[in-house]
Amino acid sequence: MSVTVFYRGRHRHFSFGSTPWQLTVTAVLLFCIASGAGAAFANLYQKGNAELEKAQFSRAAETEEIADIRRRAENQLAALTSKVATLQAQVNRLNMVGERLIDAANLSTEEFNLHQDPAMGGPAQTSTEISLAELNAVLLQLNELEQNLQSEQTRFAMLESLDLNHHIGKSVQLSGRPVLSGYLSSSFGVRSDPFSGEPAVHRGVDFAGREGDSIFATAGGIVTWAGERFGYGKMVEIEHSDGYRTRYAHAKDVTVQVGQMVSKGQEVAIMGSTGRSTGPHVHYEVLKNGQQIDPMMFVNRRIQ
Repeated sequence: MSVTVFYRGRHRHFSFGSTPWQLTVTAVLLFCIASGAGAAFANLYQKGNAELEKAQFSRAAETEEIADIRRRAENQLAALTSKVATLQAQVNRLNMVGERLIDAANLSTEEFNLHQDPAMGGPAQTSTEISLAELNAVLLQLNELEQNLQSEQTRFAMLESLDLNHHIGKSVQLSGRPVLSGYLSSSFGVRSDPFSGEPAVHRGVDFAGREGDSIFATAGGIVTWAGERFGYGKMVEIEHSDGYRTRYAHAKDVTVQVGQMVSKGQEVAIMGSTGRSTGPHVHYEVLKNGQQIDPMMFVNRRIQ
């Protein structure tokens, strides 16, 4: 092996002797160096790919989490908007009842202006962002407010009824049967359950009849329930004076709405066999201060 070196215009020639063994060692060393460099580069490349994949996965997870938060926020906002609209409609109905009461009592419309926002004030406060948890708490408070509004609406309508003398005398007293035809198929008290055959307390009376027969209110009052109820099927519940309440269950359909004023003898439902029922009939209940009592004392009652 020979090597020529050039330096400042001069050159020198060097010769090296090499044996096959030296060439083999040199080749092995070069191969090892190349292999080590390649392995190091491959390892570095794999680590780089792993870190890149990890970063991409983390970014995708963060993106999905942000999208999920956005979806939940949009759903909560839609629910909040719907709830506010429902509450506004209930407030409008209460305002209508209030206006009629104001007119009936000859009160000052300026002093009792239901369409004017109440006066309020206070020191300025910094605005804050609302989290999803706080938004959930607001929705729960709105649900509670809606329930309170429904209760107040019922009481307000009853007050209107009493104040304007919508139901007086005989019309507010419970009496008679909720059907014109049919027969008493089950009495109040302990009986054999029609489904299990075991002794059970029956907290009403049943009048069997034909599907499609009319069911009538046994006294004037205000409808507090009109629709499906577990075990009762389609049911109408009416609140009367003096803490009385009546229920008409297993109907095929109801013909009144919650908050509606009904008079004695008015049709409130159509006989059917919905809910826990073995055939067309009306399950008739009478409650006094929330407790079921035997309706037969009113079915056979004579109004003087």
